Amino acid sequence: MHRTKKFGTETAGSDENEHSSSMSRIESLNTELSKRSADLTVDLGISELRESKRGDKLHFYRHQVAGHYPIFWKSGVICKPIQKNELEFYKHVEENIPHLVPFIPRYLGVVTVNHYQLPPTPTDMKNDREVSKHTSETAEFNRFNQWGLRCHQKKKQALKNRSMINYIRLEDLTLPFSRPNILDLKIGTRVYGVGDDPKKVQRKIAKSAATTTKTLGLRLCGMQVYNSHDDGYTFRDKFYGRNLDENGLIHSIDEFFTNEKGHRKKILDNFITQILKLLTVISEQKSFQFFSSSLLFICEGCHPEDQKRLHGTIKNGDYDRVDLRFIDFAQAAVDTEKKGVDEGFLLGLQNIVDILRNVKEKDMTSQRSGNEPPVPVSLPNGENQGGKDTSETIEVVEKEGESV
Repeated sequence: MHRTKKFGTETAGSDENEHSSSMSRIESLNTELSKRSADLTVDLGISELRESKRGDKLHFYRHQVAGHYPIFWKSGVICKPIQKNELEFYKHVEENIPHLVPFIPRYLGVVTVNHYQLPPTPTDMKNDREVSKHTSETAEFNRFNQWGLRCHQKKKQALKNRSMINYIRLEDLTLPFSRPNILDLKIGTRVYGVGDDPKKVQRKIAKSAATTTKTLGLRLCGMQVYNSHDDGYTFRDKFYGRNLDENGLIHSIDEFFTNEKGHRKKILDNFITQILKLLTVISEQKSFQFFSSSLLFICEGCHPEDQKRLHGTIKNGDYDRVDLRFIDFAQAAVDTEKKGVDEGFLLGLQNIVDILRNVKEKDMTSQRSGNEPPVPVSLPNGENQGGKDTSETIEVVEKEGESV
């Protein structure tokens, strides 16, 4: 016997009962999806790749909200350190799961660089001109995502010790946005891979046991939300996410979908529709098992009027533009037994749909009752919000190559 938790409920039962219940929920969700309008304003096409005017040098990427090693940017393309399983997945996904391709970043091959080609971290740069020279064009604001900066600071020496470094090249999904709001949610109740050694498995299980991964199959890995009042971002990292209880996670998701006028109902609808489509594709395929993968939510954080007022130009005139992608396949494994995706992963996808519906319904209830729309919360990193004290979580020790 084991226990799993659907958002808002708790059940106990056998694997067969659990599978039957899960499949029933998926059929219900698919029925709902078929009734939705096909012309919702959702753009899941391939983002346009722009050539950088700075040549082919590697640049610091400002929008890294999660991950273990630093991500770089080159000629409109993301350069991410290669993980063997992830590379194999990208090379074979189109052949095995063609319907999944629109939901993942476009794979553009592999690039090899020398360590001396890596840009300096922002703290090594002496002035604003040097910062501009070495950072990507995807946002011209004067703040770095704190997590990307941390990865650069912690791993720069390890990268310098390698004579050659191989990177996967992926499309930069933030290119169409002026000030991208980004939310990275890890999906599933299992956080270790098929080939992990027993000690690593136990470490990962222990790290995630007290988090929302175990109860909901969801965990916040990173988030950034733009605020036009100070032309800056509120950042959340994985340590913050580990310390959230269920209410805290829901509050953070609520925060992501809230602006000064209330909840952004239109993008909530669009994201729900896309997750339902992804859920259908994932549940029907039996080519890969997915462990410790994430959903990446991207939407515009700066209204066109504010873009013009604050930055002198309108880069993205569609404030309701969204992009939902399935990412992070370092623990993906070929499904040799054709079992299909595990129940913990489906649980996470189902729960995020329920949470987004709950956020939307709360806003509708608030409007019907005549209440004022909620004010977005903007707490500094480390403050308690629906979880445990996070003031010392930055000191958590991680084994080399692990990211839970």
